[in-house]
Amino acid sequence: MMATPLLGVVLALASQHVYVYAEKQVHAPPTAFVGRIQRHTDRPSSLLLASLASTPSGVEVVKEIPDDFPRREDVVEAIKAVRKACAVTMKLQPLYSPDSGKDGISTVSKSNASPVTVGDFAAQAVALDHLSRAFPTDRFIAEESSSFLTADPELLVEVLEASSTSISSEEELCKAIDLGQSYNEDGAIGEGSTQRIWTLDPIDGTKGFLRGKYDGGQYCVALAKMEDGVPTIGVLGCPNLPADVDDTNYEWTESETEESNRMSRGCIFVASKGGGCYQLPLFPDKGNIIQKLNVTPNDGSEMDVSDARFCCGVESGFGDYLGQQARIAELMHGPGALDENGEIIKARRMDSQAKHGVLARGGAEIFVRIPQPGYQEWIWDHAAGFVVIHEAGGRLTDIDGNEVDFSLGAKLDKSVRGIAMSNGGTFHDRLLQAFKAQEAARTTSTK
Repeated sequence: MMATPLLGVVLALASQHVYVYAEKQVHAPPTAFVGRIQRHTDRPSSLLLASLASTPSGVEVVKEIPDDFPRREDVVEAIKAVRKACAVTMKLQPLYSPDSGKDGISTVSKSNASPVTVGDFAAQAVALDHLSRAFPTDRFIAEESSSFLTADPELLVEVLEASSTSISSEEELCKAIDLGQSYNEDGAIGEGSTQRIWTLDPIDGTKGFLRGKYDGGQYCVALAKMEDGVPTIGVLGCPNLPADVDDTNYEWTESETEESNRMSRGCIFVASKGGGCYQLPLFPDKGNIIQKLNVTPNDGSEMDVSDARFCCGVESGFGDYLGQQARIAELMHGPGALDENGEIIKARRMDSQAKHGVLARGGAEIFVRIPQPGYQEWIWDHAAGFVVIHEAGGRLTDIDGNEVDFSLGAKLDKSVRGIAMSNGGTFHDRLLQAFKAQEAARTTSTK
């Protein structure tokens, strides 16, 4: 994406106009909320709106994948949809986290600790609008609903402005967002064909999105295609992830700009069942090298399991509710696995399914997600990453080693207690063994 001299100003302005939906009422000064939406009082400037109206050159061009790539027509449209959504979110992400005291944004969490922003609604709208035009008979499962927008006209206007590159009216906006509501509250899919269903998380890792560019705010647009309940296409758009597998500078530096990092930051992971996994540039005019990806060899020939790198979330509260990751690392790595703060030493930390891309390209080997007991996983948190890691040669199962069934609707089975992902082979076996061992020890200690 070509930068303009005003881009820094635009990003700073954009950081002031992100809304966050709160599912439960929270205590706050009366002026802090309008309905259940926390907002800053400033209105978007004409500069911001002009920026949101622009689209990176090359969004509609997809030439990078092989001509014989399985499901190529579907993959091409999926890449276009993700690139459009990434273009929207990039203009809205703040520079700093809310805790920095700088140009961050205030946040409110839903009951499951997952915030929602203008970017979530706008990204979902532009992605589903594109896919529905390309495949008018397909069905969609996505996270957001327009009901929050229709209840707040001001918020509705903001989201319409953010998605104005693709959406021209409030009616069209709400219709596009609600294309994703093909499921009931319990996750069951309504009547209709399940032969072709797309599932979308418009901003996977919303906490990372809110954390901001300068504070390591990784997030991704995660899109998967399901064929009769089987994930067959996975696309992860990661605007802030370094393009080089060996580059671990997940935070922007203070001197970094869109212009200076256009060749080094941002990528898309694309996988189709039976066709392998590729890393593409975020936008085709960036000119990054296109790579076919493979996980770290999983037979121990190049790396011992004791050296396996974990890819963990920035915050452990949700994905490591009982603090089990550290014990798993100790069992796999041996003495000295943790630092003085009890953190895993051999680890990379980031939000979102960008982790799946990092493992797919050999940047880490182990991922564990063990949420609060009783939590039921949504398919949009895993389907796209599932295809990406499998097509790169890795493995993703539930934490008990069972294959994940994506055919049950918008949610995974209640029996899924967590997710284990790795480069496969010996590494996955040891990961599952370590989980069982620490669980047995933990259970014994609580008796």
